[in-house]
Amino acid sequence: MRLAAVLAVTALLFCGRQPAGEGPRIVVQWTGSDSGRIDTPASAEWCDTLGLLEIRGLKGDTGIGVAVYPKGVVQPGRYRVVRPEVADTSRPAAALALRWFAETSIRGFKADSGAVVLEKSGPAKYSGRIEAFTHSVTDNAKITVRGTLSGLTVRPSRTGCVPRPPRPDSGAGIH
Repeated sequence: MRLAAVLAVTALLFCGRQPAGEGPRIVVQWTGSDSGRIDTPASAEWCDTLGLLEIRGLKGDTGIGVAVYPKGVVQPGRYRVVRPEVADTSRPAAALALRWFAETSIRGFKADSGAVVLEKSGPAKYSGRIEAFTHSVTDNAKITVRGTLSGLTVRPSRTGCVPRPPRPDSGAGIH
């Protein structure tokens, strides 16, 4: 009876969870003025309005985001990493940001060069590689980020896409 209760509780605790290491993942490590690593489940969401693929991974206080800006729809290929503020107008391109909590501050980095390579790994699935050269958003620190993407299934954005802002010459927003 006791064994049955333990098994029932164990089954409830793990119900719906994927075993560690399975499912969509992002694994990156960074070296330079700081070093670290994240190995975590990943999501891949397509924002039709903005025409971008957003890949995210979050584990504890550490997070990474990769935005892929294809020409048209997402396709396998090499996407040149550019600064986030110019990625939308530099298609095909990618942007990357990474952050974690240090002892006394939040460390944030954004990439200005490198590459994101997407490969088809099955029906509607992608895998790939990341290599990006980043700089701190608060000081002169620099790090190199290298890693892999695996088992990504691209889904429509769950949170909804932010619409493109109106062009200044469109007359939109004038009342």
